Amino acid sequence: MHFLRVWFAAILLSITPVWMHAATGIAWEVHGHWRLNQTQNFLLRGDPVSPGVLLTADTSTSASLVILMPDGQRLIFDCYKAHTCAQGFRVPALMKKPDSDAIELFEAVRRAMQQSAKIATPQLAANTVETELVVPIQQDGTILLKQPLAALPPGQYRMTVQGEGDARPSERSLTWSDTSDEARLSVPHAGVYRLQLFGSLGGERMRVVCLATPSDVFSSRQKAFAEARNDLLEWNESFQGWPIHEWLQLFLRTMAQPQENGKNPPE
Repeated sequence: MHFLRVWFAAILLSITPVWMHAATGIAWEVHGHWRLNQTQNFLLRGDPVSPGVLLTADTSTSASLVILMPDGQRLIFDCYKAHTCAQGFRVPALMKKPDSDAIELFEAVRRAMQQSAKIATPQLAANTVETELVVPIQQDGTILLKQPLAALPPGQYRMTVQGEGDARPSERSLTWSDTSDEARLSVPHAGVYRLQLFGSLGGERMRVVCLATPSDVFSSRQKAFAEARNDLLEWNESFQGWPIHEWLQLFLRTMAQPQENGKNPPE
């Protein structure tokens, strides 16, 4: 018997018309050696996966795979015996035609996953707040912290800041009052910055990934980011377990690239 777990798919497919569409999903987690349509190449994390393809695994113990689809499906495949792994699983058809925003989000995340590895950060503690956002760069070359740190309680903190091109984070102290605080952070250029806030006892209280962007393109990038976030939240309601924070961070990285390459930002 195949060990295929597709959260809510059986119920939704019984009541939702199936749309055949060429849009591809993304292999998000790959454990074991998986092949598409029994080809010689192994499936890698970030590779495209089309509806209808056959997935087989080369293993005699266990293999698992998470595939995310642009109609919101979160598919989990696993097998534990050589026979069932070799027999394989068929990726289901999309339940509906993805809209253009979903297609663009998938393309952006796929591009970001193909780039260099992201900055390594420790695992997030259970009581640490995590957030992502787009912020405008002020005329003096700073960003206001009132928006990124809106959920931070008043207090004295140690803050580390690391840009995408920085070898290591810088560190400073921060006395924070509330969202009326006019504290600013100087940024050398537009791009993605990672902020970590630590309390007086050393524990991490907050982690922020923000895209600092020129004010003239802030509105368009903020709109694109909000649409991506809404799509992810909607998908997660039906197929819980979507990696919302990771996807938003990858999307921010992609939005940071057009300015560096002289192209227009995603709309």
